Amino acid sequence: MRLPNLRPWASLLLLDLALLWLLRGTLGALLPPGLPGLWLEGTLRLGGLWGLLRLGGLLGFGGASLPLLCLATPLFLSLRALVGGTLSAPPVRLAWASWSWLLAGYAAAGLGWAVWAVLSPSGTPEREPGQEKNRTLMWRLLQLSRPDLPWLLCAFFFLAAAVWGETLIPHYFGRVIDILGGDFDPDAFVSAIVLMCLFSVGSCLSGGCRGGSFTLVKSRIHQRVRQKLFSSLLRQDLGFFQEVKTGELHSRLNSDTSFMSNWLPLNANIILRSLVKVLGLYVFMFSVSPRLTLLSLFDLPVMLAAEKLYNTRRQALLLEIQDTVAKAGQVVREAVGGLQTVRSFGAEEQEVHRYREVLERCRQLWWRRDLEHGLYDLFHKLLPLGVKVMILSCGRQQILAGELTNGSLLSFLLYQVDVWHHVCSLMYMYGDMISNVGAAEKVFCYLDRKPRMPQSGTLAPATMRGLVEFRDVTFAYPSRPDQPVLKGVTFTLHPGKVTALVGPNGSGKSTVAALLQNLYQPTEGQVLLDGKPVSEYEHHYLHRQVSVVAQEPVLFSGSVRDNIAYGLQSCEDDKVVAAAQEALAYDFIKEMPDGIQTVVGEKGSQLAVGLKQRLAIARALVRDPRILILDEATSALDVHCEQALQAWKSRGDRTVLVIAHRDHAVQIADQKLELQQGQLVDLIPNREGSGPPTSPVASQLEG
Repeated sequence: MRLPNLRPWASLLLLDLALLWLLRGTLGALLPPGLPGLWLEGTLRLGGLWGLLRLGGLLGFGGASLPLLCLATPLFLSLRALVGGTLSAPPVRLAWASWSWLLAGYAAAGLGWAVWAVLSPSGTPEREPGQEKNRTLMWRLLQLSRPDLPWLLCAFFFLAAAVWGETLIPHYFGRVIDILGGDFDPDAFVSAIVLMCLFSVGSCLSGGCRGGSFTLVKSRIHQRVRQKLFSSLLRQDLGFFQEVKTGELHSRLNSDTSFMSNWLPLNANIILRSLVKVLGLYVFMFSVSPRLTLLSLFDLPVMLAAEKLYNTRRQALLLEIQDTVAKAGQVVREAVGGLQTVRSFGAEEQEVHRYREVLERCRQLWWRRDLEHGLYDLFHKLLPLGVKVMILSCGRQQILAGELTNGSLLSFLLYQVDVWHHVCSLMYMYGDMISNVGAAEKVFCYLDRKPRMPQSGTLAPATMRGLVEFRDVTFAYPSRPDQPVLKGVTFTLHPGKVTALVGPNGSGKSTVAALLQNLYQPTEGQVLLDGKPVSEYEHHYLHRQVSVVAQEPVLFSGSVRDNIAYGLQSCEDDKVVAAAQEALAYDFIKEMPDGIQTVVGEKGSQLAVGLKQRLAIARALVRDPRILILDEATSALDVHCEQALQAWKSRGDRTVLVIAHRDHAVQIADQKLELQQGQLVDLIPNREGSGPPTSPVASQLEG
């Protein structure tokens, strides 16, 4: 049989005896007599033992028992003095006390250490890695409310006024009891009733103003957070939206931002109200009876320790229950899923036995959970009851001694019940505030995310020719970096020319349009516009000069005019009509009930697909761009496609890139580019097909 290691116990005993010997000398003589000296002696003893054990590496062994070892005797003697009414009686000083006092202290410390070892979960609980992160998130949430500081101060003022009024009501209630129980004074009775009513009405009004102020702060924070998040999302690169689902972004913009806006007003309201109420109540309780107030404080540290121990054990137990229930489900899935194998080997009883064992373990854990909850609930009720009994006993002594009245004792008891409720609320809300703040982490991740694209350039020349050059461009999407979409593509788009870009689906045609709009950056090579990289142009200037019409046009709720002039700060109706005519869309627009002011519905739901495409083309043309990109959009023009392309081409100052499969879009082009698997394979220099037959692009460009 292995004997327990007694070295730590012996070290603790020797260190404690050495400290007590020092306290018998000059240091102990400097301590005041009575209870203050007793508590100072215990504090010095606690600090000395803690420091020595830490230096010796034994703090983990005896650290939990030190407070009980050093402070149990001062606590017991103080409690006895408060209950017995002998505050002036000099209690025993441990440095000169008999061995019985020391042995009692060691026994209490050993018993406490044993109870802690049995009740605490196995192993030393490590610090949760998310706690520090949650505190950082909490600080950032507090910083979000900085613009609302005036409204928060207003809410705190009304909160203090409401709490003050609620605190004074029991005081005047006790005065009414004293007036009724003694010589009845009608004036004093009426005065007490009137003041009690005034404070009640005032606290109600202040409470309403407090709630309204916090609600206003909540709405302001909600609006600010959603606006910040929406603005951050709109500035992200397109690769971000390929990685993150739209439903997740919608959830962040709605549920998570709503939680963030609720977090500060709700927690500040409850925590500050409870904190102010606790401080105010203790002030009033101390003014009624300092002795009873000190006595009422004894249950707080015990209850806080019990609360922490119970929550730690409950969390560990719930995790074990969760694992056991999951194991039971796994047994069912394995048995039912492999039923044919179970029957083939005649193992039905074996599987039933396995399931019975897991269920029995679940039952034991559930019983243990319910038993611990019942014991904690019993302790939670008996401790305040015991304190109330001691308060009543001390209150009776003070009433008999003329130090307290019946009404004052009643007011004190009402205060004591109320203060305990708010202390429990503080304990719960602080832990809940720390743990639930993590839900805002994803929102802050989106707010802090920097787009994976270079900063917008500054070039904004007064005129632009519209010469586009792709020089040995290779590109792969960020989500698939090992799968290049374009491989060494080189070509030139000339001003006043129509170029058709053809190829099978997935060959990289739409990627060319995206690179020309600076939506992505080439992995290798350059995309030049009038000899300058497109990334060097100012963002808004570039997208006024380069307009695109996508294969699936996107319209927004609003009128026809709003959709055509979308993104422009100011645009006259004449320009809108001219763009619609150039896009061959004005004929159907003027037949609509309200013309260009007709509402198209959400996403243009009241228009056919072809009509939506024509509006999208008009939206691109109203900017009078130098480069026009039609990404599979020419089907909107139907039989008028050739006429429209001829009209755009006749201007002679616009570069047109047509990505289409339709023959008429390709036939009218000045040159045809063909992409296959990300490589440019053929080029036809003119629409008639004159000149040499198709050949590799490199030779054509050299010619």
